[in-house]
Amino acid sequence: MVRHGYSRDHREDRPQVLLVVATDAKGIPIPVEVLRGNRADSSTLPGLLVGLRRRLGMEKAVFVFDGGIRSFFNLEMLTEMELRYVTRANRGQLQELVEKLPRDRQPELWDRTEGMEVEKDGLRYVIAGGEWRAQRDRERREARISKAKLLLEEIKRNAHTDEDAVQLGSRVGRMLQRCKAHKYFRYGIDGKGRFWWKLDEKEIAKEQATDGWYLLETNLPAAEASAKEFLAHYKKLGEVEQAFCELKTYLEVRPVFHWRPDRVRNHVRICFLAYWMTARLAAEWSKLGVFEHVPALLRRLQSIRLGVLSVEGKPIVRLLSKIPRELNRLLEKRRLLPLFAQPPAWAASSQ
Repeated sequence: MVRHGYSRDHREDRPQVLLVVATDAKGIPIPVEVLRGNRADSSTLPGLLVGLRRRLGMEKAVFVFDGGIRSFFNLEMLTEMELRYVTRANRGQLQELVEKLPRDRQPELWDRTEGMEVEKDGLRYVIAGGEWRAQRDRERREARISKAKLLLEEIKRNAHTDEDAVQLGSRVGRMLQRCKAHKYFRYGIDGKGRFWWKLDEKEIAKEQATDGWYLLETNLPAAEASAKEFLAHYKKLGEVEQAFCELKTYLEVRPVFHWRPDRVRNHVRICFLAYWMTARLAAEWSKLGVFEHVPALLRRLQSIRLGVLSVEGKPIVRLLSKIPRELNRLLEKRRLLPLFAQPPAWAASSQ
């Protein structure tokens, strides 16, 4: 189960396990699976679908997932199972689609807050984006190009005229792939055996034309979801990402000090149960118009102390620490105040 694999935290030196979490539309987690750490993300969906149908009797659902899960096999499988999906296409597909649009339907002429719907080959697409995404894309590209330039200059300085061209090209290619900048450069060996490189301005300009935009694909019919609802489905994916963030931070799913597969799974399940409880609390409190982060409030509640005064081993009185006025208002708003008006009986027995 514990394997070396692609580390999203850039810790390739550490073995890992892979967590698969799905949530409902309200952000409440449903299942969690623990898989070996060297599996590709795209291979996790089939098992999840089978498990959901077996355990929950799922017949109708809309699955929302990012590009890491997207694959031709997964999309075909969802279609065959008569399930709907919303997923993000890659940038190459976005550029291809934009190039085929007439000039009066180019993304820069569209309202970024709404997105633009396009139909192609029986599927629906929405082009969406925003200014902050455009800024992020520019900064990300510039950082990758700057890093790659420094490494290319270093290779150029140290390259020998008698160096094998194939080996040198392979080394440069691997370096650019690591920098995620391969498509921005052209390079080679001239007639005198000297290494050269230059920016691919055409490719950079092509990418700049779609800065800030992303492409979503769905098999949802228009009768089941408008373009705005289709886009809203994808934006809820952030709630799943928040689940992973919380599992890895305040719930301390890592580091895992276990090696047996059953103990690793049980460790994750306990953390997952804690997250499920906080997600349920957040959902219930949102109905009351309270949207404060649950862990932040729970940490504040830890300041409340319950003491038991005993004489000769016999409890005489239970004492509750004074609750600050501000915290008292928070408890009242969340309808938790009755719990602290009179400590429950189990609280004394747990001391």
